[in-house]
This record gives sequence, structure tokens and C-alpha cells, in this order.
Amino acid sequence: MICSNCNSEIQPGARFCSACGVRLTPAWVPPSEAAAREGLFRPRNGRMVGGVCAGFAQRYGLDVTLVRIILVLAVVFGCGAPIVAYLIAWAVMPNEPFSFTTQPIVTPPPVAPTDQPQV
Repeated sequence: MICSNCNSEIQPGARFCSACGVRLTPAWVPPSEAAAREGLFRPRNGRMVGGVCAGFAQRYGLDVTLVRIILVLAVVFGCGAPIVAYLIAWAVMPNEPFSFTTQPIVTPPPVAPTDQPQV
């Protein structure tokens, strides 16, 4: 891989260029590999009831609508057992951790005093 900023060679898997320090954009990761790193969580965004379907969809790289349709079909044909499984998953699956953006605090430059008196 080559850094687009300084054209130096970068080791595979590096997140920063060792020559210029620029953060590298990550290469595309297949959903299954990304999900394996992240774990099984109930996301804070995109929930309908408890976030269980959205959590499974994110974990396995599926569309959340497909997972919800499969759950509804399982409830219809499963005689209520999927409802119990959903409630257990709701109780066992942890919420997604909070993610705070870390931005430096920028203080405005001081205002130079003017020589004119204020009226």
C-alpha cells in the first residue's frame, strides 16, 4: 500500500502512515469480518422494539427488514417459541456502547481592544 499524502510505502494493516502521520482510510472489510470484530450488541439507532433484530442484522451483515420478516414468519409458524427467544435475547444482549467523538476544543482568538471610547 502507498500513502496518498507522501507516497511512502505502508505496512499492511497500518492505520497511520509512519512517514507523515496521516490517518489512512481503512480498506473495505466484508460485513462478516467487521461483525466478527464488533460482537453482538443491540444498536442505539434503528431500533423498532428492543433492537434485537437490528443487532442480529448488523452482526451477520443482513438487511434488518429481512431479519424482521423472518422473525414474524417464525412467530406465525413457531407457535410463540420465537417470542420467548426474542425476550431472552433482549435481556441477554448488551446495548451498544456509547461512542463519543473526540474533537479538540478550539478557543477563539482574543479580541484586540479598540482605542475608540464606547458611547
